[in-house]
Formats: sequence, C-alpha cells, structure tokens
Amino acid sequence: MAIQQNSRRGITLVEVLVVIGIIGLLVCLLIPAIQVAREAARRSQCTSNMKQIGIALTSYHGVHRVLPPLLLWQPAGEPLGMGILPPGMIDRLVTEKPAGEPDRLYSNWLSLLLPFIEELNVQLNGDPALPISDARNIAVRSADLPILKCPSDPNNVPENHYQRITTMGTADEGYARGNYAMNFGTNASCLMGFKIPGSPYGDDCTDGYAVEGDNLRTNVRAVWGSGIGGMNKSMALRAFPRGLTTMVAVDEIRAGVNPIDPRGTWALGFIGSSGTAGHGIHRQAGRPNNPNPKADLVANCGRVHKSVGGADVLAGMGMGCNDWLAKSASFEAGARSMHPDGVNLLMLGGTVHFVMNDVDADIWHNMHRRDYTGVLDGSF
Repeated sequence: MAIQQNSRRGITLVEVLVVIGIIGLLVCLLIPAIQVAREAARRSQCTSNMKQIGIALTSYHGVHRVLPPLLLWQPAGEPLGMGILPPGMIDRLVTEKPAGEPDRLYSNWLSLLLPFIEELNVQLNGDPALPISDARNIAVRSADLPILKCPSDPNNVPENHYQRITTMGTADEGYARGNYAMNFGTNASCLMGFKIPGSPYGDDCTDGYAVEGDNLRTNVRAVWGSGIGGMNKSMALRAFPRGLTTMVAVDEIRAGVNPIDPRGTWALGFIGSSGTAGHGIHRQAGRPNNPNPKADLVANCGRVHKSVGGADVLAGMGMGCNDWLAKSASFEAGARSMHPDGVNLLMLGGTVHFVMNDVDADIWHNMHRRDYTGVLDGSF
C-alpha cells in the first residue's frame, strides 16, 4: 500500500514579511484617521463649551442688564504706570513694586459668570470683595473647570497652573488654566488723549483705548477698547448697533507653555490671560493680524523666553511673545488654538464659528468691533 505524503508546507519568511507590511500599511492609514476623529471630537467639545458660555453671558445680561466687565480694578488709577500706562494692564504681583503697593485686580468676567455656568459653589468658596490673589480666593483661582478648557490644548492641565508670584520667591496652588477670552477689541495699542512713549501711534491716537478720567496715576476709573467689555466697563446689548450675530464676544486662546506663562489663565482679567486685544489690522509691519498671530505683548515674556531656550523656541511652539515698555504689562494678545488651520469664535448672538487662519484681515478686524456698521454676512 502506498504511503500518502502530506503536501502542506509552512509559511515562508517572504509571506510573513508581506503580511507584516500590509498590517503596517493599514496601521499607517488608520492612525491619521483616528487622530482626525479624535480632534473632531475635541473641537466639538470646545464648541459646546463656548455655546454654554454664550448662554451664560445672555443670562448674566438678563439679570444685570449689562455684560460683565473684562476685569474689576480698584482703587482708580495706577501709580506704577509712570503716568503713561493705564490701570488694569500692569500685574502688580509680577513687577518689582514698592512696599505697600498691594494687588488691585479683583474679579474678572469668568469669575462673575460662575453662577451662570453652574459653578456657584466655586464662587462661594472665595470672596469677591478681595483681590483675586488673596489667600481667601485660592479655591476660586485654582479651580480646574472643564467648561473653561478646550480638550485640544495639552497645556491646560493642573500640573501647569500659572504661578503668578514665583518672582517673589513663593508659590501656592496656582491659577487654573482656561481657553476662552473676552474680546477687549482690535483697536490700536495706544490711549486716546494720552501719549505712550515708544508707541508706533504717537500723538495721533484716534482708534485706541478709551479712558474715563484725566490722570492715569490717580483717577482713571475705566479703560475699554472696541470689544464687548473693559476694565471696570460693562456694556449693554444695545451698544452693538450691527447686531449680535456677527459681533465676536469670546475668542479661543491657548494656555501658557509653562507655569510662568500667564496666557490662558481663566481667573485673571489681564489681556492674554482671559482677554484678547490689539490683534486686528493695527498690527505693525510683519506682525500677522489674523488668528494664531506671530507674537503677543504680555507680562513675563522675557522670563518665558529664558525658560524654554529663547524667543525662537517659543515662536516655534506657536506661542511667540514680546515685552513692551514694562515687563509686567500686557497690551496685546490674539486668538490661538491647537486646532488645525483656525480658531473657534463665540458671537454675542450665541453661535460659534470656526474661523480659518487666512481669514481676510479686514473682516477679522471688523467682526471684533462693536462700532463697525458695515455688512458682515457671516461667511468667515
């Protein structure tokens, strides 16, 4: 009887390599798709957060008949401003101030909105009658609130809380991060009626910050731009003649790259921390006017440069900044995000738009201005 031989053979090395190659190719194809899907989910959550903030702004207005101010500052004036810098823009805990010069920064717009975003308990854990830096407000300023964070930003984590007072050799629980900033305005970074040495706008400042008072050191009580609120300045919805659907209320911003970078700090009312300003067509030559600008003018910038290895390194992170006039002052900060190609904007009417980085500079400028009465059809 003939013996039947088994004709099966093993898998060759070539076949194994082919299968591995096919699997690798599939993985390479799937990873970008997964990343895109995850980013889409993160951006969707970011949009949802902004819509809830829009509802909170409307509710606040329904109760108080005005929108919240960007920040509350008292008493009036800023003697540390040398008579040329306005109050509300100098961080007294960063500057080397004379003895006896306490913090003058109190609540900001997001602190005032806490009851309207279902975070009343956070507000009740502090004392709004005291500066935000007071020890009795630690529970407020250190609160990590998911509604105030865009999931696409990896720097808004508790490990990266802003350490505002490290320059004084101390530290505490820090200031929690956030990714949403009130539109202070895209006007020029100058003061109407006042001369700022070094400003590119000289004495002919016709579209800068408005002030209430005639002495920056002692009695200026309010400062505001072309946006929806300012220092000690609240606005009613009737102040927007163009309507609400094309008026930017809130810009998306990014959290600071490390604990000494003040940007994206929700409980601080400074420009760059929870406000945007000066990022419209008034930018100087070579400085972009659109979302994700080349650089901000914010406090602590020089120290942040040193901490990351230089200005070029910081710019490479998409978070460039410069000092201007005073190392503790913040004048300009633009909308930024980690989303590919653009940023989210919340309109006063409650809608959220994703605006591309290459949006027309004039449209970008005008959608941030309450005094622009031309036509903006929303196709931005």
